[in-house]
This record gives sequence, C-alpha cells and structure tokens, in this order.
Amino acid sequence: QRAGNAPGVDPSALVAQAALETGWGRAVPSQASGSSSFNLFGIKAGSSWNGATTHVPTLVFEDRVPVRRVERFRAYATPADSFNDYARLIGGNPRYENARGAGGDVATFASALQQGGYATDPNYAQKVVAVADEVRALMVNRHG
Repeated sequence: QRAGNAPGVDPSALVAQAALETGWGRAVPSQASGSSSFNLFGIKAGSSWNGATTHVPTLVFEDRVPVRRVERFRAYATPADSFNDYARLIGGNPRYENARGAGGDVATFASALQQGGYATDPNYAQKVVAVADEVRALMVNRHG
C-alpha cells in the first residue's frame, strides 16, 4: 500500500503490474547465484543504476515485432525493496508524470506508463488493466 500511495495509485494496480511482469510470481528473474532478484516490476538497470543486477532473457518489441534479448535488470534484497524502488521510479521520473495521481483509474495509469516508455509491448496497458480486473475480482471474492 505504501508503494501505491507514493505515486498516488491504487495498490491493486501495482499488484496487477507485478503479477503481469512475473507471471503471477512464477517468473521472477534469478540472479547468477540462483537466488531471486525480487525484481517484481521488470525494471531494467540503466547506466545510472548502481545497485545489484542480473542478466535475463526477455522479449522486447521493436516496431511492434517481438525480439528476444538478454537485458540487464535490477536486483533487490527483498520484495519490499522492489516495491520501494518502483515507487521512487514512478514517483520521481518525469516520463511517468501522467501516471502519478491516477488513483483507482488503472486504465489511465497503465496507459501513461506505456506512453512514458515503461514497456515496449504495444498491448501493455491493456494487459495491466485485464490483470487488475482479475486482482480486484480476487479481492472481492476473498473479502465478500
């Protein structure tokens, strides 16, 4: 919830994005040692990243064509570190300004992420919204 509060986004949107990025937790990137990277949001490690990293095969889209590559991703000590870094990234990067403050409007949030270049998949926003609908349905069923 804290990670969602920082950029002003419903936490279910963040859970949905993490679920999408990790295949509901089944595909969290591993480090070379075999331990989890706890990178729940598919955050790549750019040149300014000074923390731990791991190299992971991934699918990127170039001109709407899927291409397999090995990319450098951030690695974290805990899942909480991943959520905290994500909140800093979304909350502090001007590219995602339109995603901040979306509240419960997952479609606006996801669309702004995609427009900001968060993912190369041309259907990324739609996928986040679909998973968010699943997350919300699970929460309703769980809490009656």
